[in-house]
This record gives sequence, C-alpha cells and structure tokens, in this order.
Amino acid sequence: MYRRIFKYLRPHYRKFWAALAFMVVFGATDGVVPFLVKYILDGVFTQRDEKLLWILPILLVGFSVVRAIADFGQQFLMASVGHKVTEDIRNDVNRHVLSLSPDFFVKNSTAEILSRVTSDVLLIRTLLTDSSAAIIRDSIRVVVLLCSCTYLDPMLSALAVVFFPLAGFPIARIGKRMRKLSKRGQDAIGSLAALFQESMQGHRVVKIFSREQFEQERFERGNHELTKTFIRSERVRALAGPINEVLASLAVSGVLLYGGYTVISGARTAGGFMAFLVSVFLMYEPFKKLTRVNATVQQGLAGAQRIFEILDTPPTIQEPLNPTPLPLGHAIEFHNVSYEYPTRSEGETKVEALKNISLLIPESKKVALVGFSGAGKSTLVDLIPRFIDPTQGSISLGGVDIRTVGLAGLRSRVAMVGQHTFLFNDTVYNNIAYGNPAASRAEVLGAAQAAFATDFIERLPLGFETIVGEGGMSLSGGERQRLAIARAILKNAPILILDEATASLDNRAEREVQMAIEALVSGRTTVVIAHRLSTVRDADTIVVMSGGRIVEQGTHDHLLSLNGEYSRLHALQFRDVEAVAELAV
Repeated sequence: MYRRIFKYLRPHYRKFWAALAFMVVFGATDGVVPFLVKYILDGVFTQRDEKLLWILPILLVGFSVVRAIADFGQQFLMASVGHKVTEDIRNDVNRHVLSLSPDFFVKNSTAEILSRVTSDVLLIRTLLTDSSAAIIRDSIRVVVLLCSCTYLDPMLSALAVVFFPLAGFPIARIGKRMRKLSKRGQDAIGSLAALFQESMQGHRVVKIFSREQFEQERFERGNHELTKTFIRSERVRALAGPINEVLASLAVSGVLLYGGYTVISGARTAGGFMAFLVSVFLMYEPFKKLTRVNATVQQGLAGAQRIFEILDTPPTIQEPLNPTPLPLGHAIEFHNVSYEYPTRSEGETKVEALKNISLLIPESKKVALVGFSGAGKSTLVDLIPRFIDPTQGSISLGGVDIRTVGLAGLRSRVAMVGQHTFLFNDTVYNNIAYGNPAASRAEVLGAAQAAFATDFIERLPLGFETIVGEGGMSLSGGERQRLAIARAILKNAPILILDEATASLDNRAEREVQMAIEALVSGRTTVVIAHRLSTVRDADTIVVMSGGRIVEQGTHDHLLSLNGEYSRLHALQFRDVEAVAELAV
C-alpha cells in the first residue's frame, strides 16, 4: 500500500526532494542549539569572553534566518506537492469511475463514492505531505540531537534514550487500532452522506408522506454512530501522548539526578550539562510528535484502502484488446441471448432476466418491444450499447459481434431517449450540445426546432442560456423529454433506442413529444419500448415479451389476429381507455 501511495509523488519528485533538502537543513540546525548554549554559558558567563559576546548575537540572527528559510521552504513545497497529489488521485478516481459499468452504480451510492473522492483523498494527502514531512523532519531532528547528546556525554545519552524502545510497544498497538477505527469512521461518513442524499433527492416523497420525523431519526442514528466511532478514535489517539510523557519523565528524571551530581562533584561543567539538557529537551519534542503522527498515518492508510477499493474494481464491460473496425451496416441481431442479473452476496439466487432470445432488427426499420412490466424489455435494449453483456449468446451489429468492436465506436452509433430523462445543471443550449460538442450553434438550434422545443425554450427567462437546475427539475416532464430528443437528434446516430419515452406524459405533452420522435426516427434503425400500444401500431415489427422470452412477433394486425399475448395487452388497454371515456362523460 505504501508503494502504491508514494508512486503519486513521482511526477513531483523535484519539489519533493527540494522540500526534503529544506527539512534536512531545518532538522540539522537543531543540533547547533546545544553548542550555542554551551559556548554562551561557558564562554560568556564563566570565562567572561567579551569578544564572544559580540559574535554570538550575529550567529544567532544568522542561525534564525537559515532556520526560517528552511522552515518556509519545506512547508510551502510539501503543501504544494500535497495539493498536486490530491489533484492526481481525484483525476485517477474520476477516470476509473467513468470507465466502470452501470452495475457498479447500482451497488454503490453516489454519496458513498463522493465521500471517497473528497474526505478519503484528503487523508491520503495528509499522509503524503503533513505526516511524511513530520516523519522525515522530526526523524532528522531526533538523529541530529541524539548525535549532539552523544558527543556531549555518551553516558547521559544512553540513560536518556533508554525509554525509546519501550515507547514502541504502545505506539504499534495504538496504530493498529487507529487504522481499524479510521476505516470504520470513513465508511460511516459515506453511509451518512448516502442517507442525507436520499432525503434531499426524495424530499417530495418525504413531505407527501409526512416522514420528516422518520428521516430525521434515521439521520440522527447514523450521525450518532459516526460520532461514537470518532470519539473512540480520539480516545485511542490521545493515549499515545500521555504514555510517552510518563516514559520521558522517567528518563529526564534519571538524567537530572545523575547529571546534577556530576556537576556538583565537578566532573562536568554547568555549561556542558545545560547544553546536554537542552539537547534532551529538544530531542523529546520531535520524538513526541513522531509518536503522535502514527495516528495520522493510520488514518491516511485507511483512506488509501478505501480509494484503492474503487481503483481496483474492474469494469465488468471490458474493452477488446484489438478492436475490430466498425461495420458499415446497422442491422442488429441477437443470437440465443440469455442474461442473469449478478447477485450482491454469496448464496443469493440469480435472477434470469432473458432466456434464449433470438431476434433480428433490420437496418432502418422500426421494431417495438411490448409486454408487461418485468418482461425483460429494458434489459434487452441495455445489451445493444453494452451497458451489460449477455451471460450466454452474442449480439451482432452489421454481422460483427459487438464485443469485438471498441466501446466508444459502438456507442457513437447509438442514441438513447429514456422515460427518466437526465439533464445536467447547465444551460438549455449546453444540454442539447452535449449530444455533439463539435456542433455549430445553427445545428444546435436546428435540433431544438426538430424536437419541437423552440417555442417553450424561447419562453424561458434567458432562452437557450437558461439554467435548467439539478436534473432539469425547473422544466416539465414534456420539456425535459424534448430536450433529450433534441440531444439525440444532434448526435445523429444511425441506431435509436426509445425506452418508454412518452410513458409519463399527459396527452398534450405526449402528442408534442411524439411529433419530435417521428422526426428523430426517420431513416434510423429504431428499437422502441412502448407502454401505450397506440404509439407503435406503425412499427415494422412488434415483439411481444413475457418472462424474459419472446412469445410473439409480427405487425399490429397480424398479432391481433393471433388472439394471444398481444391481443390480451391490447384488450386491457382498450378497456382502460373506454373506462376513462365513461368517467369523462
């Protein structure tokens, strides 16, 4: 894990080594302090050397300037490296998340992923910069001061450092406990963020069912568990300092007792002893920091573990190593395709969504998929742009297996408009232009006009420059659908998938969107999932699905004559329409 973390320093090694050089200078200057004390006490106060009295202030000022420059250099450079490393890690995580398959986002909440990209990455930055800087800088200070102590008095040095090995045992135990608690705490942050996100996104549902109190209690329970975990972490972290304080006091007491007697007996000078004491006190300060930084290191490792869990998640949809060139044709054919939804845990029964599907969708033809909910229609169309791959069988485009062509190339041939339209929190213009970033303004406006969206766009406060809000919630359902259709028109892909694009609209909005769809369908290989059978009567082929299988296919009139599943669907919808008409009367 350390190797994986520190590889992020490689692109910034020059700044890192410069910061390290400043740390060495800063740490090494600590070793000068005891000798300055010794010369001041023995030279000025004992021997009354007036010349030395004038030299020492100049040395002290120069010494302070060197330390100040070194301190600034190491702090600024390490902070700069830290921010660059944070940028690189976030870019890597975002790049990898974008490469992951849709099933990853089903199993992991957006808030959980976001907490890793924000708080966990900051923990890694702290590990790489603050903690690493503290370890390097304070280790140098300890080594330099230990050398000074040994030079001044080897016997007292041995007595002073006797507690160092003893301090290692509690530090090691505390470190293991800290990593576990840190991992648990970061997981709890992600869970709490997911709860908060759900209550915000579902605020209308919360209010209509008057569940504010329930959501508040649920959040408070999660928040309480998070707080308990953090308090445990702080308790464990707080133990390191007091333990080492007690051990250090024993060593300092021994030094004072033994050293004091030797000064009284005349075996060493007061200046020499005071210089040694200064070395010891200066040495214990960075040593205590080293013992405390271990907790921060463990937190950083816990954050790194969570980040690497994402980076180590392989995409279930794999890019072919040697992609086949895209075919010229756009006929789609399913060959004995079956699909089972992956299970979330061992022992869970797999759900077979599709069973031995064989289907030809001819080029430039319109094929409709109909059936009751759960028949497998949406699963079938998700196979075409490879949002998922079949567990058995294959799918070909223009006679070429789609698993052998590049993902970007395959998806460039497909436009999709779903029932639940997603718009970015951006302008109307940019949401349409998302379908083809290279399009000119005239082409964007033309796509909007073809989607029958120009009229409502011009009524917006800023027209095409109006911000649509998160998810496009400032617009009506029909308006969002028409922007999605305009986006698909601008993409100008030869294959079009319409997944119940008018199912949630009222009659007027449906008529407007249907006119936009007719403009979009023209000349394209089209697959339509339809809830209202009236919208697909003109389809070249209607495919009836039930229980993950194709049970019937043909034209509208042919399927009605079979008096089978399609006829039953048609009768149910016709009866519903009659019932509505009677109520209206």
